[in-house]
Amino acid sequence: MLPIVGWQKTSLIDYPKKISSIFFTPGCNFRCPYCHNPQLVTDTVDLETIPEDIIWAHLKKRRKVLDGVVITGGEPTLHGEKLIEFIFKIKKMGYLVKLDTNGSQPELLKRLIEDNLIDYIAMDLKTSIPEYTIFTRTDVDLNKIKESIEFLIQSANSKLVDVEFRTTLHPRLHNEKIFHQMVELIKDAPRYVLQTFRSNITLDPEYLRTQPFTEHKMIEFLNIAKKYVKECLIR
Repeated sequence: MLPIVGWQKTSLIDYPKKISSIFFTPGCNFRCPYCHNPQLVTDTVDLETIPEDIIWAHLKKRRKVLDGVVITGGEPTLHGEKLIEFIFKIKKMGYLVKLDTNGSQPELLKRLIEDNLIDYIAMDLKTSIPEYTIFTRTDVDLNKIKESIEFLIQSANSKLVDVEFRTTLHPRLHNEKIFHQMVELIKDAPRYVLQTFRSNITLDPEYLRTQPFTEHKMIEFLNIAKKYVKECLIR
């Protein structure tokens, strides 16, 4: 069973234009300093796992209300076969499935898409490729990040899956030069979502000391992105 340590039973915003239930998995291979779910990254040992029978009973009961399920984290793809088995069961119940990922496991993303097990993938684009290791504070396989980006764009444009890329912007980590390099990576992607970091909780408390970008600055970033990506928005 895929470990589920958090659950939002109903959401109107996490799966675009759908009513969804959100499941949170523990653990992440990145250490992004402004992460707003630090308990899912570093304090996973003490997290209580939600019993499997409760989850399936709820999804069965809510079939006529919910359109889909969102699986997020943490980084769900770290759970490999357990994630695939969980998604397979959800699909058998007739639900749409959206996956949130950092793109570090392209092989698993390919399997999900090629086996028709996924309907929507949202990949976090953290920063420009040269900055990735510094940004995530881990030894990232940059080729895998690029592989995921390229495969998701190709799959979306082939109508195999809905895809969005998204970036949480932080003034200590992003500037116009870096942002230009980022959007060049996802040129011709179907959708790009920008959001400001949450200033109430972060993995590294030092990042609480910085004010988020202003609305005006976010719009400037948005206008840059519109030159590269088909649909852009601020969430």
